[in-house]
Amino acid sequence: MNVSLAFRQAAYAQETGRVIIALITISHDDLADDIRISSDPTQELTEFTTDTDKVYGTVSRGQTYLFLPVAITLPNDSEEGPGEMKLQIDNVHRDYMTTIRSIFTPAEVTVELLLDDDLDTVEAQWPAFELCNIEYDATVITGTLKLETYDKEPFPAGTFSPAYFGGLF
Repeated sequence: MNVSLAFRQAAYAQETGRVIIALITISHDDLADDIRISSDPTQELTEFTTDTDKVYGTVSRGQTYLFLPVAITLPNDSEEGPGEMKLQIDNVHRDYMTTIRSIFTPAEVTVELLLDDDLDTVEAQWPAFELCNIEYDATVITGTLKLETYDKEPFPAGTFSPAYFGGLF
């Protein structure tokens, strides 16, 4: 993964004026629209703000991501293949509980990282992770993000044995 020098400096600096923003997109066939979450309250989203509530988020590449407090553990890079990610979202909106309960197959999640001074340039991306092992309570929603890995599947997938192909023997 190639990232810019500015991103690396912001990531490794002890103190910096830059903010690394995580954008999370949750997609599923049963959802009317993708769920887009930002880890940073970059700007007030006036189209969602009401007289009583101010809504913040990030606009990147023409898409609006709503700010929710999130914690994400990025995958490690090991010889066994891509690792898992952990996602934790504050359960501040009860509609998410209804959505979680209505989906019976894993949702697809894309995680993107970018800098606050260039919201249209994705520095790092982890696409097509499956959201599974979802747990929730009154305060947080947690889940595991896994990649579908085909290199761990047995090859050949089937064997010509008497148990499966009795007519051959």
